Amino acid sequence: MHSARTSGAGTTGAAPRAARWDGAAGSYPQWYEDPLSCLQTTLGGVLLEHGLRPVEVLGLSCEFVFAPEDVPREEFYRPAQGGRGVAGDLCPYHEVESAWTTGADADDLIGLIEEHSGVVVAVDNYHLPFRPAFQDVHAAHLVVVPGWRRTADGAVEFYVSDAQPPRFQGWLAAEHLLASWLSGNPSDAQDVFFSSREIGGRVLTTSVHEQPGELTADRVALALRGNLDRWTGGTAGPGDRLWTGRAGLARFVDRLTEHRGDPAELRSAYTLGWSMQSQAFLHGRLAQEFAHRTERPRLLEVAASADRVVSAWSNVRLLGAHAAETAGITELVPRRGAELVHAYEQLAADWQLALAKEWTDV
Repeated sequence: MHSARTSGAGTTGAAPRAARWDGAAGSYPQWYEDPLSCLQTTLGGVLLEHGLRPVEVLGLSCEFVFAPEDVPREEFYRPAQGGRGVAGDLCPYHEVESAWTTGADADDLIGLIEEHSGVVVAVDNYHLPFRPAFQDVHAAHLVVVPGWRRTADGAVEFYVSDAQPPRFQGWLAAEHLLASWLSGNPSDAQDVFFSSREIGGRVLTTSVHEQPGELTADRVALALRGNLDRWTGGTAGPGDRLWTGRAGLARFVDRLTEHRGDPAELRSAYTLGWSMQSQAFLHGRLAQEFAHRTERPRLLEVAASADRVVSAWSNVRLLGAHAAETAGITELVPRRGAELVHAYEQLAADWQLALAKEWTDV
């Protein structure tokens, strides 16, 4: 058996874990909301497995972050920030963490499933019989693989859960999953966004530590303050690996404007924007639900502003995706960029107002 090789930021740590899902209790928990990517939906399934509500965990944080040196080529791309991995970046107010690991064969994958409390596997849709792209389009994707078994004749099967439409879960022959997991994911003219980067046996292992109970007003206020602090204290200096917050978004929009005549340079806004858009969507959903639950009307303004951020990202992403065919692209790029900045500024103003009006005693 090959040893699993660990790389990238983050560590799984020695967290207490739930009993490994083995299928005895029925289907693996799935969670999907439009317009989320597979990054959020797979993490959402892992959170559900551990008894957590995905919206209440993933919806607390909302921020802008961009890594100018990255070349995003995957649906699940998000700039790496802290030492707790991408799961920690998306769940900064909970004890959740992740690490990217690689393996080379079925034994490696079995070992990872046995060792970790949540295993999210990178795949190429081209090799998965349940995806519409099967034998047609190469594209990177994520699925949860919570279990494995041997059939009566000794063959290995893996249980695969994919909440993204058309939605699938069930046992899959190892040959299909391994072909997808070890794929070279070559460049594909039918999907220029999520092809061209090797899958390479990557696995995102996750750890979910002991969590707080019911979501409280104090923890929501803490999250709003954290979001506001990250927005106003963002950086985008010449030596910064990440551009964040207000300063980072301003520089990102300037960069889009500088490259508005180059469709290939604008294309990355589509991929980056998906992770930012998804986070804003979940933040709006949480603000709306908590406002109704606790009768805090200012949070409804936060929810509305978060939805405007989602819409602004749709315009930027679509413009980046179709730049080569869009008339008037040189005028549209700075206009859509300014709308995106305005949407975030309004959201920040509503965070501040909610804290001032709804949590004056916090």
